[in-house]
Amino acid sequence: MTSTAGWTTRTVGDASAPSRPGSAQRADIQGLRAIAVAMVVVYHANLPLPAGFAGVDVFFVISGFVITGQLGRLRETGTFSFAGFYARRIRRLLPAMVVMLLVVLLLAFLFQSPIGAQSSTAGTARAAILLVGNFNILSTSGDYFAAGAVMNPLLHVWSLSVEEQFYLVFPLLIALAGKFGGRAQAIALGLLTAVSFAASMWLSFGLFRIHSYPSADVAFYSSPTRAWEFGAGALLALWVASRARRETTSPTWLATVLGAAGLTLLVVLNLTVDSTTIWPGAAALIPVAATTLLILAGSLGGGPIQRLFSSKPFVVTGDLSYSIYLWHWPLIVMATLLWPGTWTPVFAAVFSLVPAYLSYRFVEQPLRHGTLRLPRVYLGGVVAAAMVVLLAVTLQVAGPWAIPNAAAYAGQRGELTYGRENGCLVRNRAFDESDLAKCTVTVPDAKGWVMLAGDSHAEALSTGLIEAGKELGYSTMALTGASCPFMRTAAASREVSNCGPLASALLDRATKSDDPPSLVVIGEWALPRYDTDGQWPAQLKPALKELTDAGIPVIYAMDVPNYATQDMNRQTACSGGFLNFVCDKSEKDILDYQADSRQAEYDVVSSVPGVTIYDPWDRFCSGSTCSPLIDGRLAYWDFNHLNRIGSQALTSDLKEAAGQILSRRD
Repeated sequence: MTSTAGWTTRTVGDASAPSRPGSAQRADIQGLRAIAVAMVVVYHANLPLPAGFAGVDVFFVISGFVITGQLGRLRETGTFSFAGFYARRIRRLLPAMVVMLLVVLLLAFLFQSPIGAQSSTAGTARAAILLVGNFNILSTSGDYFAAGAVMNPLLHVWSLSVEEQFYLVFPLLIALAGKFGGRAQAIALGLLTAVSFAASMWLSFGLFRIHSYPSADVAFYSSPTRAWEFGAGALLALWVASRARRETTSPTWLATVLGAAGLTLLVVLNLTVDSTTIWPGAAALIPVAATTLLILAGSLGGGPIQRLFSSKPFVVTGDLSYSIYLWHWPLIVMATLLWPGTWTPVFAAVFSLVPAYLSYRFVEQPLRHGTLRLPRVYLGGVVAAAMVVLLAVTLQVAGPWAIPNAAAYAGQRGELTYGRENGCLVRNRAFDESDLAKCTVTVPDAKGWVMLAGDSHAEALSTGLIEAGKELGYSTMALTGASCPFMRTAAASREVSNCGPLASALLDRATKSDDPPSLVVIGEWALPRYDTDGQWPAQLKPALKELTDAGIPVIYAMDVPNYATQDMNRQTACSGGFLNFVCDKSEKDILDYQADSRQAEYDVVSSVPGVTIYDPWDRFCSGSTCSPLIDGRLAYWDFNHLNRIGSQALTSDLKEAAGQILSRRD
């Protein structure tokens, strides 16, 4: 999302007289901003606009065009200074952002869980005010389209940070290239744009990691891989300025054709692209080309689309676009946290127009157009940033202590199971054959060994199963893959590039070796797979049958109670903040969304002879209430994974279930 960036629009509402092409007054640009912000808000409100997220790409192109034009005009008049430029950026962007961040931090304290969620929000707020929000989100939320990302009420600041980084660097590049003349400036800008585009394509389609981050995520959040979108707008601005100096004219029909082509591309975008499309891969060329054509059309002359974009409703919405962008997402997330429901995001998005207008009217505009000396602007910026940083750090440190027991729960939450602590949950890396030996816990004079396989929900059993194995006299191999279904044909997950080979290696070790396991324990996260994959859980059958056909008994561990679904915007089993903190939840409420997946899981697994089902449900649910606490201690790492406390609590159950099977084999 971008700001108005110094672009002025003095006259709106006269559709018959759009702003003069090539001038600094482009009402149609503001109308294009309205289209862009509407795309983003509609998408975030879960309404049917599949590629609405690409509104951000539209903003990036606009920013490149506007800033380049502004810098050119300032340099031509001899009024450009770096100090003045950055002061305008501070006055334009910072006040409204600071107010939004302070309000979000307050809402986080009141309504977000102090066991993780508050800290995540505070960390993002601190990074946003320090202009590195995109890198914070890359390292915490990760994939923009992943279910977990929507839990962060400040997820949207990634684009603001990308833009602010552009503002920091771009004027320096323009000034440096400008010393060698206009042609050199265009060539340098073209080369940088081409390099950025190439890097974006390479990382978008790459299947490798950079410092443990998927290359596609780096391409999405990184300013160098987004710079080509700004560059497209900047190159257009250089061409428009050159054309204006030559006083070139174009046929009147050309603007109409170009505008229609641009608008058509935006329609095509939403017919061909959705959240599963690799982004910002080659598909990002569509919104970039569409925006470039629409701006170019307005630069060549008036047309029906430019007159529409220059009309008062579009221009007013464009004027409000920065504030709308700031406020819509935090309110959607917070409202969904408090009132989960299909229409909650829509109502929240509509309501967000109220604080957006108030922010624009009483914060953004007065401070943007007021008269302040440069030293005061910079001092005010430092003070405002420091205030946000101080409040964010305070929330991270003191937030849990404001609620009884929350600080203790926050510490207990992070007690790691064996697999997480020892790298035996394969995650953010590829499985390697050496993991088989590394992840085996041996006991002296072992009677045999037990294998634990599956995804991170199976791994959550690792500590309890290893302890049960020790008490029974068995070694344990506990090797699992994050988001990896236990099947030879498993596709790569976001965290593991070779889920299939991992499952195959475990199955081969069990069924094709001279030392097979005495027992295999399997577990999977059933709820999201059941909701999104029509083949689940029938896909488990081949692996279960392969093991049992080889004479190896199997225990299938049913899933534990999930204290939320992925679209409830919750990070931990205990929910709420200072005003509504609670850990227990009605069993009926949980079964409302988990009963179907449990039944499907049971039906498939119970149909395979030789498989014993272990259900840990009663350890957490009493028949009316479910609690993530065991003996007053938090037993969950998040809203669906057990931590070491929870895993250890299942030791006696696992010992009994495994012991009954193993005793028959001894």
